[in-house]
Amino acid sequence: MSENEQLVNALKEQNELFARALDLKEDKAADGAQTANQLHGFDGLFSNTSEQVVVTAHIRPMGVSSVLPMFGTVDEGPIFSTITGFTDTDGGDQDTITGACQDASSAFMKACDLTARFGLMRVDTNEVEFDKTMLRINRGDFLDLRLAGQVLGLTNLQPRGVENLTPQILNVITAAEMVTAGIASERQLNDQIWQGTYGTQDKYGTQFAGLDSQIATGHVDQSTNTTCTAIDSDVKDFAYDDVTGTGRSIVEYMSMLEWYLYFNARRSGLLPVTWAWVLRPELWQVLTEIWPCQYNTNKCATSVIGDASRVVIDGRENIAQRDSMRSGMSIEVNGRRYSVVEDDGIYESNNINDANLAAGEYASSIYFVPLTVLGNMRATYREYLDYNSGMANANVQLLRGMQDFWTDDGIYSWAIEQMKWCYKLALKTEQRVILRTPQLAGKIQNVKYVPLQHLRSSDPTSPYFADGGVSLRNTDETFYAVWN
Repeated sequence: MSENEQLVNALKEQNELFARALDLKEDKAADGAQTANQLHGFDGLFSNTSEQVVVTAHIRPMGVSSVLPMFGTVDEGPIFSTITGFTDTDGGDQDTITGACQDASSAFMKACDLTARFGLMRVDTNEVEFDKTMLRINRGDFLDLRLAGQVLGLTNLQPRGVENLTPQILNVITAAEMVTAGIASERQLNDQIWQGTYGTQDKYGTQFAGLDSQIATGHVDQSTNTTCTAIDSDVKDFAYDDVTGTGRSIVEYMSMLEWYLYFNARRSGLLPVTWAWVLRPELWQVLTEIWPCQYNTNKCATSVIGDASRVVIDGRENIAQRDSMRSGMSIEVNGRRYSVVEDDGIYESNNINDANLAAGEYASSIYFVPLTVLGNMRATYREYLDYNSGMANANVQLLRGMQDFWTDDGIYSWAIEQMKWCYKLALKTEQRVILRTPQLAGKIQNVKYVPLQHLRSSDPTSPYFADGGVSLRNTDETFYAVWN
């Protein structure tokens, strides 16, 4: 394909992205001037690029959302019922039963209802001026650039329709703006999956309840506010002890947590259950350093009476088990093997936000999350307000084709805003995360770890976030001509 053909195709794809705007009435725009990155032409971000391949150093978020299924719905306030137990017998003749026709004691079933609510996540693109989308400085400003690496795709949170545009972000301004909006939404949703506080408003919209607030004690019935202790999660406190230290034993805590929840599942008849251990990547790295040794020797020496108690360990075997845990992303607890998910959306404490920690020390939680129960019944999953369902709505049909468009089977909605030759897009999604069986979930809070080096972060507000570079080239447009 020739360079001219590539340019024509790129511009054609860009025009298709905002073609709907031409059918809309003229609406307000931010200020009628382009604020989006100019990719080519004067001041273009890649106008000076001589090599075809552009490498990305962008760090993508990752988390448990990659293993959580996603379902569309139009139900705003679902109710999830759980049998919490049966009361002790009461009533009848309280002393003794001597006759067949006397009243005997009876019992009652008890239940608790949980519910869920959507949050709203919003992000806009910058404003694009149509006249500038096709510009380049000259034939030396190449429009066939190729991206090496990925900027989306580790979390299953990004709009897939936008993900498909990723190869175009070096050459097509509208694609670059939509992908940038997708990156912002991915980051925000990845944090909310764990840290979301229902009803809290921020610059992105209104948060839904994250898993940290659902894996908790104090659950109540959604209509009566009656406590429901039977569906409380198992919450333990490591009290800022070092995961590698001689204080509280992380093996003992994780083993007890797993055993307690496995007992609940077995005695409730909910097995088989698929669980996953979820924790920050820095904590996983440190945990695997000591797990083989501590797990294989847990309480061995203390169980032997006398001063001669001794445990002999094989260093090579421990290293092999550590490497197997890391490469296979799995951990064995109480003889049962579980998948491990690294998640950088989990809140992390440090010496700046927590007085219990010194510089170089960090603390976060380790979670045990039920993914399915009874083999294939979903226990933890995500839901979204299905915008696709609205397309058949009588109210929308009255717009006569002037409505905005949705992507990803209705997960995301895009609105186009146009004023003369300028346009921008706005992205919206309404989602929530649901934990149907909190009594089978648990967490160990305030686990301290001291890695040799902290990893880079995908969160722009983190001290471990790195970018650099420029958004605008400020090309020197000085030139000479007889008429200038």
